[in-house]
Amino acid sequence: MPTSSEFRRLHRRAGIDRFAGLPPQFERVDRDWLFRRYGHGPAIRVSDDEYAAFMRNGVRAIVLHGVALVAFGALAWLLLERLLPGAGNASHAIVFGVALSLVAFALYGSLRHHADAPTRALAHRPPELPARDPDASMQPEYSTIVVLVLFLLFMAAIGTQQPAGFYIVFAVVAVMLGVFLAIRRQRFDRILTVVQRERVRDQRVAAREAERARRQQPEPLWKGALLLVFVAIELVLLFGGILLGVGIAQKIAGQTSADASFGVFILGFIPGLAFGGLLFWPLERLCKRWTGYSAVHAFDWIPPSW
Repeated sequence: MPTSSEFRRLHRRAGIDRFAGLPPQFERVDRDWLFRRYGHGPAIRVSDDEYAAFMRNGVRAIVLHGVALVAFGALAWLLLERLLPGAGNASHAIVFGVALSLVAFALYGSLRHHADAPTRALAHRPPELPARDPDASMQPEYSTIVVLVLFLLFMAAIGTQQPAGFYIVFAVVAVMLGVFLAIRRQRFDRILTVVQRERVRDQRVAAREAERARRQQPEPLWKGALLLVFVAIELVLLFGGILLGVGIAQKIAGQTSADASFGVFILGFIPGLAFGGLLFWPLERLCKRWTGYSAVHAFDWIPPSW
């Protein structure tokens, strides 16, 4: 049975298909793969070709849902402008933040449906091994969720470089994200039996001990330095894509940064964010190849009990 650290290594090796929810459901066994629904269901054997096909479909689903998020986000703003023409920028920003979050949650539900495609495709195939306990190490603690939301709210509070409406949207989305993560964690806890909860507690203790042991054997210094370089470059590319998208939207609208409306900013921000993500995707793969770690998950060392 794979340990929590093995699950984490799998997540680090995974590329964009990780966001499709597929890699954690597959394990390499000999020359084939075992599929476990949600990572802990009964094990069903699949071939290399079948595994590759599922991963390709996962990448395709990620791209399509990313495009849909941009399209529906822009549509939501246009509808708000149409339905609430007399509302101020702050009101527009709050409503848009809620609408954008709901769109993202709906697309997440659709993405989870795609992640469950192997279950439907393999329903006729008998399992080889029984189900096992779910891996709780990949679920955030409630304290971690609170710290994340507070950090995002702090970043929104100190921001001054963009229109105020942007930071209002950012704060609303941060709160909605916290609510979503808390509900998801609650649903995870509810599916556990009493015995499984006890084993999950033991699993967390073992994971903390393994993490302490890992820290006593530090990685070579050059790997840490290179990882920081990749983190910095990917952040620059991400924010560069956003600035490029906003700049193009302002040029098309004939506005400058000083007098840009919130609507124009948002219509440039969402495609810019998607473009920035595409820019750092190849760098992320290169970072994992050279350092063995993901720049996106460079802060995995933060204790999960925070």
